Amino acid sequence: MNEAMLLLAWLLYFYIHSLLAASSVKDFLAKKFTVMSPRSYRIGYNIIGLTGILLLFYFQFIIPSTILFTTGFITHSIAFCLLLAGFIIMIFAISNYDWKSFVGITEEKKFALVIAGMNKYVRHPLYSGTMLFVMGFFIWQPYFKNLMLMVLMWVYLAIGIVYEERKLVKLYGDVYKNYQKKVKKMIPFIW
Repeated sequence: MNEAMLLLAWLLYFYIHSLLAASSVKDFLAKKFTVMSPRSYRIGYNIIGLTGILLLFYFQFIIPSTILFTTGFITHSIAFCLLLAGFIIMIFAISNYDWKSFVGITEEKKFALVIAGMNKYVRHPLYSGTMLFVMGFFIWQPYFKNLMLMVLMWVYLAIGIVYEERKLVKLYGDVYKNYQKKVKKMIPFIW
C-alpha cells in the first residue's frame, strides 16, 4: 500500500512539475496575476519543485519495500560508477548554462543555442546524467520502490524531451533542427 501511495505521489509531482513548466500555464498566470514577473514565477516554480522532490525523496527512503536482488562488491561497484558518471555529467551539463537565470536570480533571457561542452555529444546531457544516476541508485539499493522510481523517471524524461524539443524548435528554428540532425538526444551515436 505504501508503494502505491509513493507511486501516486511521484506521478502527481511529475504532472504538477510539467504543468507549471508549460508556456500556456505561465501565460495564463501572468495575465491573472499581473504583479507576477517571469523571474518571480521562475523562483516560485523552483521552490515548489525543490520542496516537492525533497519530500518525495524523504518518503522514498523511509517507506519499506521488497528487495529484488542481493548486492555485493560487483553490484556496488557498478552502481558507484553509474552514480558518479551521472553526477559528473549533470555537473558539466549545468555548467554549460546560466544557472542564475535558471533558478530565477537574474532575468531569463534568450541565449544563443549551446552546442559546446556536453551538448556536443547529446542534446540533453542533464537528462542523460539523471538517468544514469537513478539507475545507479536502483542498483545500489535494489528495492522495488527504487525500480519504480527509475522507470518513472525514465518515462518522464523521455516524454519531457518531446515537449522540450518542441519548445527549442520554436525558439531556435532551423538552427535547432540542424542540431537535431547532427547530435543524438541522450545517448551519443545511439538515441
